[in-house]
Parts: sequence; structure tokens; C-alpha cells
Amino acid sequence: MRIIADENMALVHHFFGHLGQLECVSGRHLHPEQVRDADILLVRSVTTVNKALLDQSRVRFVGSATIGADHLDMQWLNEQGITVSTAPGCNARSVVDYVLTALIHLANQYQFDLTQRVLGIVGLGNVGYLLAKTAQQMGLRVLGCDPLVTRTDIEQLPLNELLEQADIVSLHTPLTKTGTYPTYHLLNAQNLQNLKKQSILINTGRGAAIDNRALLDFLTHRPNYLQAVVLDVWEHEPLPNADLMPLTTIATPHIAGYSLEGKWQGTAFIYQALCQFLQREPQYRLADFLPPNRQLQSIQETGQLWPDLHQVLAQVYPIVNDDTALRQTLGLIDSERALAFDQLRKHYWQRRDLTAYDASHTLYSSKLQTMLVAMGLKTA
Repeated sequence: MRIIADENMALVHHFFGHLGQLECVSGRHLHPEQVRDADILLVRSVTTVNKALLDQSRVRFVGSATIGADHLDMQWLNEQGITVSTAPGCNARSVVDYVLTALIHLANQYQFDLTQRVLGIVGLGNVGYLLAKTAQQMGLRVLGCDPLVTRTDIEQLPLNELLEQADIVSLHTPLTKTGTYPTYHLLNAQNLQNLKKQSILINTGRGAAIDNRALLDFLTHRPNYLQAVVLDVWEHEPLPNADLMPLTTIATPHIAGYSLEGKWQGTAFIYQALCQFLQREPQYRLADFLPPNRQLQSIQETGQLWPDLHQVLAQVYPIVNDDTALRQTLGLIDSERALAFDQLRKHYWQRRDLTAYDASHTLYSSKLQTMLVAMGLKTA
């Protein structure tokens, strides 16, 4: 059995090497001739899987170590009888950690109380819902918008009303261009105008959920209207708009879901699915590979919650490092900048989920401990 896999898929040799002849290739530049004699195809979101890629192949199983499926032509794959498995929710915690870390960084930078801000979440799937529940536990008021999901424990509004009321707007939608509620350019030249003044805009979902050209125009002509813009995903990756990036407050190379747990769980999900497809007993579990939890160090508390929380989280995820690394690519020519974007993702550092950190041996104040527990850290 021949298995073709994306070379950047985490732990691919550990999980799949024993199942057949494994060949790892570039996922972004995969060609039909590379998969013609393959039985199994394992991809990430950078690979479009459709008739053009697989029509002449013998592939019977496609596994994507991603939460979304917008890169998969599900209708055609189903018509061909090809089994498809994705990894919904695999990196939800990682993305939530990213959003919260960014917000606490901004709360420290701009000196505001995050619990006095209203968080609007567009898309209430695995990631959006986890963010909503975590934010509620932290004391934030949460608004949601998702016409396809009913969450009785979250106040839901139409999109334009949410944009008008929320102090923070965070996007967590898949990318769809058809159907009743397409998300392509969900935020555009018309409704960007509805964003509340001095609000914060965050996108960790899909780059094209925001019309990047329209956002560039909006930020250019209304430079002080928004308090901050945080973009982890971009249209036309791996070549983000070089004019838009300098206008953002935090810019990162599509790594919000790239914690060690987030990446490894995606691989583990599709490994389990492939073993079921092959009717073979799985030999490995994710726990077989995870390193031990990490201990947090004490800090010199100031008595101010958000600066203190920022100090603690700097031990876990210094988000400014990812921002700096991406901005350093701006002086490159386009071909080199695109390569650098992918290299930042390929060689991403071993970031851990907040839940992998133990603060039980530190002398944090009760107020700080309460917030850390709400965010998923162990304190006792």
C-alpha cells in the first residue's frame, strides 16, 4: 500500500510509517503524477484535493489533518466513493490560546480592562464555541453570529448588529463560496464600515473571510478608527498583502493553530480514521509522543491583572516573536517572501497549549490564579 503525505505533517512517519510505503512530498506543490499510484493521500489545508488531482489515481482514502474542508471537493470525492477524514476541533485550544494571548497583549499595551469589552464571535463551531465559553469564564460578555448553529448559552445576533455592538470581533468561519450563507469576503467594503469605533478585529479562521483589499482601503482612509487589527490568516497565502501587513497590530503566518498539541492531534485524528478504514488496530496514541507538562515560574506581581497576566503568558507564548518574524520578510522579493512564509510555518517552534502548563507550585495571587484557571491552566 502506497501512502503519499504532506512533508510538513507532524509525526507523519511515527504514525503512518508502519502502515505501508510512505512518501512525503510538498503539499503546496502536489501534482497528479505524484499520486497516480497512491492508495492513501494525507494532506493539510495547503493542498486542493479535487478531480484535477485525483482523477487518474487509485486513491481510496484522503485524510486531512485540518479542522476545515474548504480545500476538499467533497461532492466529487463522495461521488467517487473516496473516503475522506478531517480533524474537526483538533487545534481549537491552540487557536483560542492565540486569540486570548493576543487580547491580553493588547490589554497590556493599551491599558484597558478586557472584562469590560464585549467579544463578538463570528462562527460558533468548535473553535468559536470554545473561545466563547472560555471568554465567559474569564468574565467577558460574549455575542455570537452563526446562522447555521444555535447555541442557547450565547446571545446571537445578525452580523451587522454584532459588528455595531462588539468591542472585539473575532472570525472563526470556514471558507465557503456557495450555499445560503457564503463566508467568502464576509467582511467587505460595505460592512467594514459597521465596525464599532476603537474596536479590535481578529481573523484566525480563513484569510478570504475578509476582503483584504477592502480592509487595506479601510485602514488607509480611516487610520485611527480601529484600536487594533490582528491577522493570522491572509488572502493569497503564502504571499500576504505587503501593504496591509504594516497596518496591522499583530501579524503572524497562519500559525494560530500550530501548537504542538494542535498539530499532533490533527495527525492522530486521521491516523485513527485510516486504521478504522483499513480495519486495523491502531498501534499508537497521541499520548505516546507528548512531552511532559511544563512548570510556570513565579513573577513579580504588580497588582494589576492584565500586566501580570501578560507576564505569565510571556512564558508560554511570546506572540510578538511570531509577529516580528513575519514582518522581517517584508523587504524580500515576492518569490522569497512566499518561501519565507512557508518556512516560518514549517519550522515553527514547539509551542504548547496553555493546558500543558502547571502553575500549582507558583505563588500567584488568587485573582491571577482565577483567570489562569478560566484559561485552562492547572493551578492546583
